[in-house]
Amino acid sequence: MPLRTTPVPMPDKKVTFKTVNRIIYVYYTVRAYRNAAGKPTSDEVSIGKKDRATGMLIPNRRYFELFQGSTAISPSNQRFVETAKVVLPIMAASYGTTYTLTETARSIKLDEILESCFPVKWRQILAIAFYMLCEGNVMMYIDDWFDETVLPFTERIDDQQCSRMFASITYEERMSFFKEWASLRTEQEYIVYDITSVSTYAKGIDIAEWGYNRDNEALPQVNLGMYYGAQSHLPVYYDMYSGSIVDKNHLTFMMASAKKLGISNVRFVIDRGFVTEDNLKYMKDKGYLFVTALPGHWVEARKIIDECKNVIRKSVNRLNSFEVYAIPLDIDLYGFQMKAHVYFDPQKQTLDEKELYAHIERLSKDLERINRSGGVTRKYTDFFKVEREKTDKFSYIEDNEKIDHHLSHAGFYILLSNDLNLNSHDTLSVYRGKDVIEENFDQLKNNLDFKRLRTHVNKTTEGKVFVGFLALILRSYLLRAIKLNEQTKHLTLYKALRELRKIKSVAFEDSSRILMPLTKLQRTILDALGLSQDKLKESFDKLYTIKTSGI
Repeated sequence: MPLRTTPVPMPDKKVTFKTVNRIIYVYYTVRAYRNAAGKPTSDEVSIGKKDRATGMLIPNRRYFELFQGSTAISPSNQRFVETAKVVLPIMAASYGTTYTLTETARSIKLDEILESCFPVKWRQILAIAFYMLCEGNVMMYIDDWFDETVLPFTERIDDQQCSRMFASITYEERMSFFKEWASLRTEQEYIVYDITSVSTYAKGIDIAEWGYNRDNEALPQVNLGMYYGAQSHLPVYYDMYSGSIVDKNHLTFMMASAKKLGISNVRFVIDRGFVTEDNLKYMKDKGYLFVTALPGHWVEARKIIDECKNVIRKSVNRLNSFEVYAIPLDIDLYGFQMKAHVYFDPQKQTLDEKELYAHIERLSKDLERINRSGGVTRKYTDFFKVEREKTDKFSYIEDNEKIDHHLSHAGFYILLSNDLNLNSHDTLSVYRGKDVIEENFDQLKNNLDFKRLRTHVNKTTEGKVFVGFLALILRSYLLRAIKLNEQTKHLTLYKALRELRKIKSVAFEDSSRILMPLTKLQRTILDALGLSQDKLKESFDKLYTIKTSGI
């Protein structure tokens, strides 16, 4: 019989492995017995090598003698031999990633809400969100991804079908989804709000306009305002609006929208850039609780710091878990009572001092290059005394009094809240939760490749951003689970997904399928996500039992 080197299924039992020079040799136990001394022993024969890529067996001649009933095996050993028909594999496809994403969507009820809001096309929408999470937002290669992936709940989709799907998602359908999705958020959860911008080359997107571009790109943009659950670490709602609208002017619209979606009795965490008299009064009138930072250049902020700076650094004021000192003050701002929590961070003080002197050094070098006094603006006179010598000349020296005044504020910051029951520790903890939305904007732009819209008309753009939002929900959930687990917190989500992608289903000539063995790391990742190898195999077996039976 000629030797066949095509991989075959690895026997389930009586197999041992021996590695020599990185080659894994496979041995099969043909007889187990006790020797003359009564100790257990066995007779093993080599049946081939293990294929590292698939975990299957590359058989040798001895394998075919054993597993195809050769008479070369003595009758006394026949009962130890398992016969198996050799069926060749024809295709391998990734199963681990899509299984994980399907189970994640089910666990957070994302699939249930999508089915309710998009009864006809929810499967295709979810599949495209899976693709975006795994491959980014360039739809050109989605059909290749379907060819390489087991995704049993929908048919293959190409890029043109994606465009039609995006265009078909209506405003009413999106609002219906947001309303149901937001209802899952607890009423006591703090909602973080922030804005980012997304650039585009397209000419056919009405709301793409010139404005403050956070990526410093000379391109028109759309703005994306987003609500994010500080405790659940999941995106809640977003609104896409004109790139020319100033951020602080959009806050009241977002809060009004939240009310319509049933997002009520929540507390907001907002960046200092949204702090205006009108916005603070709006939140007071609507009964919203909030935490924000008081802009450091405000006169009120400097007065508050001056009041505390000589008494704050005492052991009774130390918050050990944050390594800062804090004093809460009752203040009256714009006619209503609030708490100003003043913090002093020694490490921040050191960084602020270094940055201040570096800034002064840069200003000094600028002054050396300026030939006419007309170029001396306020940013220079904040730290230098400038005197004219001639009509086109001036001299300058550092203004030590002003520099010392700035130094006296180094290391301080103020958080403002109208939630009078929050202490300084909890206020800081809540505000630091704001970092999660900045991380998610980074995920959306870089990991999901939404730094560019890559669409050309309004309807397609709106639908594509919505599906990207779904992908961001899934990514946020997975990333948090990975980082909270001691065994996986060192992994990037990209690495974890790459490992899960290697869990493959192998199809054979007789239409049967097997699941490749899992590595230790793959099992660890599944465990971190609340899944397991057993659940994976159970799902796989159920899927192909159903397919085989034609159900």
